[in-house]
Amino acid sequence: MTLSLLQVKDSYFNKIFSPSTTTNAKSNTAGGTLTSNVKAKVLLLDKHTTSIISMCFTQSQLLANDIILIELIESQSQLATMKHLNCIVYIHPCKESIQYLNSELHSPHFGKYQLYLNNCISKNQIESIAEADEFEVIEKVMEIFQDYLIVNDNLYLIEKPITGILKINPAIEESNRLISLLLSLKKTPIIKYESNSLDLKRLSSEILYNINSNSNNNLFDDLNRNSDVAPILLLLDRKNDPITPLLSPWTYQSMIHEFVGISKNIVQLPDTKEQIILSEESDKFYREAMYLNYGDLTEKFQKYVEEYKTQTKQSSLDNLKTQNLVELKQLLTKFPQYRKLSENILKHLNLLSEIDKQISNQSLWEVGELQQDLACGSGESNHSELKSKLMEILESNKTNTINKIKLILLYSIRFHNNPQELSLFISKLNNPTYTNPLPTSAQNELMKRFKTLFSSAISSTHHKSDNQPVLKNIFAKKNIQSLFNRDSNNSGNDNIYLQYTPRLNDILNDLINPNTDSSGHRSSSQFLSTLVPDTVRRQYGNSVGNGGGGDVQDIIIYIKGGVTYEEARVIQEIGQVNKKVHLIIGGDDKILNSNTWISSLYELVSHESDDDEGDGLRIDRQAQLREIL
Repeated sequence: MTLSLLQVKDSYFNKIFSPSTTTNAKSNTAGGTLTSNVKAKVLLLDKHTTSIISMCFTQSQLLANDIILIELIESQSQLATMKHLNCIVYIHPCKESIQYLNSELHSPHFGKYQLYLNNCISKNQIESIAEADEFEVIEKVMEIFQDYLIVNDNLYLIEKPITGILKINPAIEESNRLISLLLSLKKTPIIKYESNSLDLKRLSSEILYNINSNSNNNLFDDLNRNSDVAPILLLLDRKNDPITPLLSPWTYQSMIHEFVGISKNIVQLPDTKEQIILSEESDKFYREAMYLNYGDLTEKFQKYVEEYKTQTKQSSLDNLKTQNLVELKQLLTKFPQYRKLSENILKHLNLLSEIDKQISNQSLWEVGELQQDLACGSGESNHSELKSKLMEILESNKTNTINKIKLILLYSIRFHNNPQELSLFISKLNNPTYTNPLPTSAQNELMKRFKTLFSSAISSTHHKSDNQPVLKNIFAKKNIQSLFNRDSNNSGNDNIYLQYTPRLNDILNDLINPNTDSSGHRSSSQFLSTLVPDTVRRQYGNSVGNGGGGDVQDIIIYIKGGVTYEEARVIQEIGQVNKKVHLIIGGDDKILNSNTWISSLYELVSHESDDDEGDGLRIDRQAQLREIL
């Protein structure tokens, strides 16, 4: 099975909603034999599965499959009794939702129930449901492994647990959701994680424990039977690449998220408050344009408009007079299609207009070019030129405060040995003559501490050899260059706004095409630790995961701390070059843009002094046991 999240979605849709799954079985009741052949159904969700369903399926799709009513199980006390309707229950198997389900079963509002859980359900939970089903209304119980959000065909999102009365261990919940992803893709992978991240060490240990435990239930047995090479679950830490989310993007999907914002595939335009749904599945233009750069995008949109004009001109009212009845009927049946096409053109015209407006308002042609120069320039040769450009922008009233801060952050890492320069930039930024609004105290603190904020992460990822002590100043020249593109020629892109390539690109290329660096430096992938589940070791042998297992075929990437749309574009481009390699990527909580990333950095700075290392060592006994196992 290829790594296609849309295929997973369609498969689960058929299992839950297609007529073949909703049986017309006969059931005995007090009044005799009742044939439950009523097609109309109710869909009962909980707060966990509501967003999963809304991002996967449209209301039209649900109506076409006889779902006439959608309700929340948390609101069961307000439900009307409709025994003539059967009910499909799709919930998360957490303690809270199971309690609501049991309460519903004690006093059912509907006829028959089909129960679907979006992750593994425990034996105790099954027993409690069976005890609650005293009226024997449950016809079916099935696990549907989709405890995550599908954003694109190659992009998923692990939502943070919804906190309530019940305490949840975040690492265990995060692991459980990644387990559901693996089961939905039918993959049992080796686990590779960045060894400098304590969070990833805990998470990888939890996943390994989960896979080995579930092997006893045969969930992970034989999932790789059609693959000669073990899949890879690649766990990365956002802190090891703080640069990628800072840069202004220049491809369509990324620009929409940067300048307007995409929330669960919905965009709300700032002026009209109109909500726009983005779907690569139903919108051909969006599917073909989502990874295009700004120049190619505008050209493609012009062709899209010309195509519409040509089609509608051929079907104009003037031409209708000359058509016979058969041709007239054919033309009239196309009118709804033309209307849909015109609405789609208007939708993308509004988005492109907003993007163009933001680029102009924020002076992003100049700012974006300097960002790329800071991220991709080689050596110290252009130091004075970059400093001069930065000073010019800092003294300009056309550039907003946030974009100035981003440039200072990039400069502070790129040229890290001169604290006097940083003080000069911060002083210039705090001058009301040039800056409005002035930076907040949190923003000033971030600029002062940014270069040391990620020190332990970057030093342990990029020091040259194991026998070389980690330098106190981790932003030594050789280390800092590994954060950026060492040479803009590496990107193979002539577009000055797309020279930078995320660090993910190097890691994946090292995994797909391993080679020995003639300089003796370790590749990015060599800073990954490996864990091998028992069932994978039994299938592929003890050498699996040591670099000698053959070509890579399937890589499932998870970035703790947030993923960007640009990184989704990177794996799409890598997949186009390496046709035999299938990749998907995801992250936790939300898709990052530069503003959400900077906001999270404010929080990181404010909490860093309180947390230190002691907080990271407070692992509960259960997690310790999992690591040992």
